[in-house]
Amino acid sequence: MASADDSFDAILAQVGDNGKFQRRFNLLFNLGAICFASMTYMSIILALNKPPHNCHVPGMERYNISDLDHWRNLTLPREEDNRGQLGYSKCQMYNVTEEHLKRPYTEWRFEASDIIDCAYGYYYDRTYYDRTPITEYDWICDKGFRETNIFVYTRLGELVGTIIFGHLGDTLGRRFVFYVSVLVITAGRLVCMFTAAYYVVFCVAAVLGSMTAHSIFQSPLIIAMEVSKSERRGHISMIQCIGWTIGMCTLPMVFWATKDWFWSLMIATLPIVIFLFMPGYLIESPRWLATRGNYRGAMRQLRRIATVNGIRELPFDEGVLEKRLAQHKTETIYGIASLFNGWRMTKNTLLVILCWTVCSVTYFTLVLLSSRMDGNPFLNFMYQAVIELPAAFLCQKAADRLGRRATNATAFICATITCAVLVMIVRDPANETVSTLLATFVKFCVSITFFAVNLQSIEIYPTCLRQTGLAVGAIAATIFGIFGPYVVLLGTDYDVRYPFLVMCLSMGVGVLAALFLPETLHQSLPNTIQEAQQFGKEQRFWSLPKAPKTPEKSQEADAEEAIRLNAPDGEAN
Repeated sequence: MASADDSFDAILAQVGDNGKFQRRFNLLFNLGAICFASMTYMSIILALNKPPHNCHVPGMERYNISDLDHWRNLTLPREEDNRGQLGYSKCQMYNVTEEHLKRPYTEWRFEASDIIDCAYGYYYDRTYYDRTPITEYDWICDKGFRETNIFVYTRLGELVGTIIFGHLGDTLGRRFVFYVSVLVITAGRLVCMFTAAYYVVFCVAAVLGSMTAHSIFQSPLIIAMEVSKSERRGHISMIQCIGWTIGMCTLPMVFWATKDWFWSLMIATLPIVIFLFMPGYLIESPRWLATRGNYRGAMRQLRRIATVNGIRELPFDEGVLEKRLAQHKTETIYGIASLFNGWRMTKNTLLVILCWTVCSVTYFTLVLLSSRMDGNPFLNFMYQAVIELPAAFLCQKAADRLGRRATNATAFICATITCAVLVMIVRDPANETVSTLLATFVKFCVSITFFAVNLQSIEIYPTCLRQTGLAVGAIAATIFGIFGPYVVLLGTDYDVRYPFLVMCLSMGVGVLAALFLPETLHQSLPNTIQEAQQFGKEQRFWSLPKAPKTPEKSQEADAEEAIRLNAPDGEAN
């Protein structure tokens, strides 16, 4: 007797599991929508970029000094930066009084006791930004924690939102959650634009805009995978990676073109709203509907898929669908607790959580660092975004040939070694170019691990818990990711080596977690908790995945299943 998942795959083959509908859906929602969603989500990072700054000391024009560095040398004390190099203080100045300004500056003599905090405001380097909330409201020095805390609060927002919307995705549907996600993230970012003068309100809006950061990406990805043939799952995930990368590359160009955080945020936020007006193109997952016992709804969605794929008449009706998918009856679901039902599910869940955590913390840390490195912040951001595209292509090929497990573990190993090298060389300014290249390579490896663990997460959990399982991984990643902004702060304000040391250690943990996850390539998606409890049980540790049958045999099996679907009950088995 065919398993529940095999039966549904055979049914899906009759309506088309790799046709025009799937191509159109992926183009609209896993490429277009994800492109705009990534811009909306990540826009807060570039909007809160902190440009180079120091104290504004009046009197420069009185001495007819045109060289700003000369004036800084006279009025600002020196201090060590995060590379151990001496530079001008960012938050302190010499106490230049009116008495000093009455004498030639060559007679000025300052002691350590003459150093005070900035008394006349701040000077900002406006090479790349005309204004940001930081430059408008002086969120630096004694208020410098505000920027870091906002990133922490947004991670907390992601945590709460992932718990809520991840569960809603498995109870109310993926389609509903996608629409709500678009509304929430848009509202949050738009409110941010008008509330920067009110820090608490700005923080609340930033948190609101981040609550659906995971569900807005997961919902269309899960729908696409649940209506496509298993061989296309890696391809679908790659399409979403391409959409994400296009958005990440476009975003810094928008900021560079406007140099104004307000208009950049607006341009990055509004386009995603378009997808609220495409209800005819966004379906609910018929696989999910079947697991909920809603066979009429599942049949309706299957007919929509078949129509777009050019199939006018289906060889089965709602009654046949219900009979053949008896295993899809609604199970008793205990939410997150169901993910720890039995030793094997518990082990797989914990390993996925570890992989998600390492990927998320490292990725978020690298994104924050990229726009805070020396040089053009927009190009730095774009370089690390561009590298994700070849990473997606390489991972898709490797994951579909070598398997998800080998691809994930290899990328973790490469990233660990590279971070260890960076710890040894990054503090020397002479190695800045090499350090930038190596940091970009780490981003390349992390992008591969993100791709692979995302696939594994979707393929390991049963249909009735798939979005909840993804949400749990994201929840754990967000909890630990809360410390990411502080790791970046350690690197920018204290020692540039600290972030890479933290990433090196966490990547080492990722290697172990990736090695002990079961292989999911060429495996049927589990539909029930019972199937998930057995997933990977027969796999060997030292092995590569093999296709279970040839294309010819697969076609024969599908044909036999089609006949069985239409057979009377007495002949079906």
